[in-house]
Amino acid sequence: MAVEKMRAGRFRYYFNQTRMLIVLIVIVAIFSILSPYFLKVRNLYAIGLTISVIGIVCIGQSLVLLTSGFDLSVGSIAGFAGMVVAFLTKRYENYWAMFFIGLAIGGAIGAINGLLITKAGINPLITTLSMLSIFQGATFLVSKGFAVAVNLESFRILGTTRVFGTPLPIVILIVLYVVFFIILKYTVFGRYVYSIGGNAEAAKLSGINVDRMRILIYTLSGMLSAFGGIILASRLGAAQTTAGSQYPLNSIAACVLGGISIAGGEGVIFGSLIGVAIIGVLQSGLIMVNMPSYYQWIATGLVLLIAVYVDTMKKS
Repeated sequence: MAVEKMRAGRFRYYFNQTRMLIVLIVIVAIFSILSPYFLKVRNLYAIGLTISVIGIVCIGQSLVLLTSGFDLSVGSIAGFAGMVVAFLTKRYENYWAMFFIGLAIGGAIGAINGLLITKAGINPLITTLSMLSIFQGATFLVSKGFAVAVNLESFRILGTTRVFGTPLPIVILIVLYVVFFIILKYTVFGRYVYSIGGNAEAAKLSGINVDRMRILIYTLSGMLSAFGGIILASRLGAAQTTAGSQYPLNSIAACVLGGISIAGGEGVIFGSLIGVAIIGVLQSGLIMVNMPSYYQWIATGLVLLIAVYVDTMKKS
């Protein structure tokens, strides 16, 4: 009897770890049946390029969620950083300087988020929602409401180069996920992240500087969002005023789908990559079967609701 319970428990554990991967495989199978073009290499690369940007943003969102926070400003940071960098290409030619300026902008906004949350005591939801609004407005202010073309050809290398036939943004996405997986699993920083998310008061009593860690995590989230926005502007050859508008919802949905708990302290960062892939495949598949674009929003919203419900049931 005990052996059977152990086997059942082991099965539940492995099923919980792989269920979203199974869901992804099922969705891919369904759309490959519905559309003969879905599994074409060109479409798979298109999906990969789409999820590469939101996937990078999701790494930052994962860090925030793991420490029981929220970051709704990720989309506006991505859009604003991409817009500023595209604007600078009209006046300057130093690609690396502009790239690091973009990252610095994202990091600065993230640090402000962290300071307002930890030092001013403002709720993360309210803080980042306010920043979302502020920097959406700032993006329109910089661009005067129009898309800004990237005038520097060398800047487009980031979004258009291929490495052994694979688009560079996809390679960057994979490398970043591997790096942050190692950091979270094998370093003191990673242990601090999970400790804060599990019980912030206990983490503080054990000697962890919780406020400093949260400021650092929001700073990293801002930098990763900016990185995603810069890649998007580089790939498209222009910064759009509405770039990143769907990233807050999509990034949270992807993280929760991938098993990262909205209560914090639980989940593996590779889970958010599977979550991003599910959303990307779902959106691409709906387009390929000629469904109107607003069905993508409905599908993403439903997916988020289901993911949060599953997370809640798992907790209870």
